Amino acid sequence: MASSTTHLDLIAQSQSSKEVTANALFDAGSPATLFGRRGSLCSGLNWFYYGGVMMVDGVLTAITNNAAALVLTASATNYIEATRAGVVSRNTVGFSGGSIPLYTAVTGASSVTSYTDQRAWVAPAYLPSNGSIAVTTADVDLTAPANTDKARCSYLTTTGALTANRNVIVPNSWQAVVYCNNSGAFTTTFKTAGGSGVVVAQGKRTLLLADGSNVVRVTPDT
Repeated sequence: MASSTTHLDLIAQSQSSKEVTANALFDAGSPATLFGRRGSLCSGLNWFYYGGVMMVDGVLTAITNNAAALVLTASATNYIEATRAGVVSRNTVGFSGGSIPLYTAVTGASSVTSYTDQRAWVAPAYLPSNGSIAVTTADVDLTAPANTDKARCSYLTTTGALTANRNVIVPNSWQAVVYCNNSGAFTTTFKTAGGSGVVVAQGKRTLLLADGSNVVRVTPDT
């Protein structure tokens, strides 16, 4: 319960058919279990998860329980993630840029030894996630595992003295307000790996969007 007074149908010790009330409660709360670990089927290195419904580019989309196991890598830390279309995969490097983090699972030779739920579904709309990243002597790739936390920021600042024209490479599906706080007689360009980009002037802020192929400017530099 979130409060001392509840709107839920609680189970009383003396009632009959407790399982009916319990199942109704589970059913009502089931949207929150999307991509949750399905423990009844998990064994060894086989990982199963619950499906549900998620919004995919404005369309309510049904995600099914996985019928075939997601097989984890032995003796490693597995990063289990979903794409924005609801496709689940795992790797042993880190959460990919633009992915939805689900779990980190540590494995031994033949089983999962521990796992951590990384799902963070609720973020208040009025509370932006602010990040800062140094761009100086090389391009910065926000799709690389070390930088994916920055790719998820809604407000991103670039800092440092540029030694040449530099790129900030973003996921194909991305958007953020960016503030170019770089210095030096060079430019900072935000682009996708395979597409065109947008130069943000030093000391300026702008809203940028990756449309699946290229980074486009939503607002002028201000």
